[in-house]
Amino acid sequence: MYARALHPEQHPSPGPDLPVARAAIDPVGGRPAEPERDLAGLVDEARRWASEREQGFRSALAGPHRASARRCVLGNCAPLALSAGAWLQWLSSAGNAESELTLTLLRIYSSDLGVGYPLADRGSEYRAVLRAHRFKDEAPGPRLAASDQVESFSFRLPAVLLTMSRLPDRFRPELVGADLCLRAVGVLPPLAALEPEDVPVPVDTFDLGRARAPDEPVPLELALSAARALTDRGAGDRVRHGFRWAAEELALWCDALEQETRLATHPDYPVWRLIWARSRQASVYHGQLPLEGRPLSEWFAGVDAGPSGFLRALARSTLVRPGEPDRSPLVCGLIGEKGPMFRVFTEQEIALLRDWITHLPQEGSALDAGEDAHERHRRLRVAQGSWHRSDLEIDARPADGPAAGDFGRPKARSAYRALLSRAEPPGLRQFAHRYARRWLARSRFRRDKAERGLPARWDPDNGLRGWLATEHDRHGAVWAAGDPPLPSREELVESTLQLAPLILIDGGWLQGYTDYRLASSPAGHFLFQTYWDELGNGIWRQNHPKIYRDLLREMGVELPPTDSEEFAAWPGFDDRSFALPVFWLCIAKFPQTFAPEILGLNLAMELSGVGGSYRDAQVALRHHGFSTRFVDLHNTIDNVSTGHSAWAVDAIDTFLAEQPDPAGRRTTDAVWQRIRDGYRSLSPPEGLAARVYGALTAEIGRR
Repeated sequence: MYARALHPEQHPSPGPDLPVARAAIDPVGGRPAEPERDLAGLVDEARRWASEREQGFRSALAGPHRASARRCVLGNCAPLALSAGAWLQWLSSAGNAESELTLTLLRIYSSDLGVGYPLADRGSEYRAVLRAHRFKDEAPGPRLAASDQVESFSFRLPAVLLTMSRLPDRFRPELVGADLCLRAVGVLPPLAALEPEDVPVPVDTFDLGRARAPDEPVPLELALSAARALTDRGAGDRVRHGFRWAAEELALWCDALEQETRLATHPDYPVWRLIWARSRQASVYHGQLPLEGRPLSEWFAGVDAGPSGFLRALARSTLVRPGEPDRSPLVCGLIGEKGPMFRVFTEQEIALLRDWITHLPQEGSALDAGEDAHERHRRLRVAQGSWHRSDLEIDARPADGPAAGDFGRPKARSAYRALLSRAEPPGLRQFAHRYARRWLARSRFRRDKAERGLPARWDPDNGLRGWLATEHDRHGAVWAAGDPPLPSREELVESTLQLAPLILIDGGWLQGYTDYRLASSPAGHFLFQTYWDELGNGIWRQNHPKIYRDLLREMGVELPPTDSEEFAAWPGFDDRSFALPVFWLCIAKFPQTFAPEILGLNLAMELSGVGGSYRDAQVALRHHGFSTRFVDLHNTIDNVSTGHSAWAVDAIDTFLAEQPDPAGRRTTDAVWQRIRDGYRSLSPPEGLAARVYGALTAEIGRR
């Protein structure tokens, strides 16, 4: 569930994922009634709880074998810390981009990402800590999910949060409440308990409630503001429920992790985890090696019985000389350069085995005959039950049955509203993929004969900056040489109106790049930063859709909310005004599948007005007495030196430079042609021949 929820194109299935998320947040039988608390009181309570739990972890980390306990904490904080803030990733959409609540949440999320910089997200900061401690499975994904260094209970909260994040229309209030709880807690108590030498950065780096830069707003204050805004809309019970649910989950996780951390100070803990994790494979390849008269395969088959018998037999055997690892055949022979188990263990694991032998016969270890030894080994046996559970233990109710009917193949106007949100009714994804595929296929029609477009080949030595400067000069020269006639007032109002379905979802082609991993990637961070700008950097008065709506009001046009039924049905719109915006919304659902095409489309979009079109619009608007703020803003932020156009070519150059190219330039060339298709898709060829070509080649390519 955790690994599935990380995928940027993954929509939780109605089968395994949705019922698990629903059951976690709202278990069978409901939750006991609690006294009403205001949000500020809940925040104070969470902060006090975090401080108390920190002291418990300090005690757990203070015992012997502290390195093992520290590693236990760092590994088990990883599933949540590597995705810190990711639960907000889909709360913004084309349909709510003018909402002040959405913009507040986007301000929090952009801070979590370190907007404007690659790999500056909170998760990447935690990855640096894991690397410093030589964790191999430091990236969120399948390897971390399968890691034998992370307990199953540590995936429960992040798995449910990330799954809920893919269903924002269903879980928005609960997500906002859970986010407020996590911001109030600040630094996870196990991390807060680590010593400064354990972490290569100040521990408050991981404080979710703290601003990451001096000029940033405080995330905890923004989260509280968002929660209050939803409460004012009547969703207070759900917000508080989300807060309490997250608090309960954190408490359960801390209980389990503190117990595991205390066990990690047991002298046999690290070596027993290693043997337990490797027993299945070892029984196949080394099962006939004898240990106290029994083949190892028998010992490995009985690991569920706990460590006592196996470790004592190993410690008493000729393979081990207590206190002398350099003279122990286990290290120097069996797993040495000429031994039958050479390279079975990593250098880090060999160091762990050596340390175990060095401290034999330490109190509590396999060779200790004290009264407490048996009980401590019993606790290890109990603990190992949580080391490799295949799934979450949540009482899941049956999933909702699939909705009747199919999305079908509606006209663009009819599909527009459904595509504005992150929800996916049955058939919508198939419709979106088919629509985008056909549009892109039409964009390829006679592409190489088009008058304008990207170069036939990408220059890996110089990139696209030179081409961009030349293209800008060409735009400017065309504008300077021409003298376009001014449109009449009626023509200007009509053209401005017909662009509304497009401009009111400004940045909509990039909403797939709000995904946590894509938004901070080397190429993707340029696209998220562009999206962030289009929505006004979280400031409502700077929000581009809001500014465009203000312009329409000046013209005497009062449109319904963009995500309403009335908007798409508004009689003043032509059907053709929805074709391009629907393409934007369709392709945005596939930020990985159509990554090259989105990069090309983004460049075309950001360059479309620079040099001439915006200035023409500026002249016309000023002539008829309308505000020029919208075009002035874009003429500035889309500039080719430091603005969106520059970011667009930098994103393409970065993306292409990262492509694996085992066959010379063929891979890069193929990706480049797809970028060219995306560039042309802003204005694909019209006419029957182009449309037939698009329909036919899209279907052929699908096969």
